Amino acid sequence: MAHITPFPGAPAPAPLLSVDRVSLEYRTPDRVVRATHRVSFDVHEADRFVLLGASGCGKSTLLKAVAGFIEPTEGEIRLEDRVVCGPGPDRIVVFQEFDQLPPWKTVLDNVTFPLLASRRLGRREARERALDVLAKVGLSKFVDAYPHTLSGGMKQRVAIARALAMQPRVLLMDEPFAALDALTRRRMQEELLALWEEVRFTLLFVTHSIEEALGVGSRIG
Repeated sequence: MAHITPFPGAPAPAPLLSVDRVSLEYRTPDRVVRATHRVSFDVHEADRFVLLGASGCGKSTLLKAVAGFIEPTEGEIRLEDRVVCGPGPDRIVVFQEFDQLPPWKTVLDNVTFPLLASRRLGRREARERALDVLAKVGLSKFVDAYPHTLSGGMKQRVAIARALAMQPRVLLMDEPFAALDALTRRRMQEELLALWEEVRFTLLFVTHSIEEALGVGSRIG
């Protein structure tokens, strides 16, 4: 894709996602634990933005706030200039625990289920979209397989396909490959980049690995 340089003086494109001076806290009966303090960053359309940091620094908590699972104690999160007030289909999360696929559903049923449950598509349209996304992640031959017959990397590809089928404005990934062995993790990173080249989705990716951040991200925060 050609790089387009804006005319001098032209306004910069508005960010798709804005995290503006966000602080997050956990409260227990004994104390208040601050997870983040006035964090700010912008994510633009088709960015691969990586939140990089050591374990326990609050990056996964911040991702949950972007998803709408946690309310900031200070600041705000905006998606297309609308304040995020809760979960929504415009932000889909792929977690590290990929074994959460319902074991009684086939690969195809696992991907179509959220589309049908949200009533966004009819059964035929949901099946067509699911088959298209499964083809993109290289699982066309496994649409009738059950999760217990799949490897860890294949299960994670099903989880990614399920998320992308919902066509979110932002795909949120919380250390999605951390539980995989080194070779599978590297292959999944390459597959994620190949999929991004084809679909050009917007990605917010959490990792504690500098190597993974440099490999996956177009911007690192």
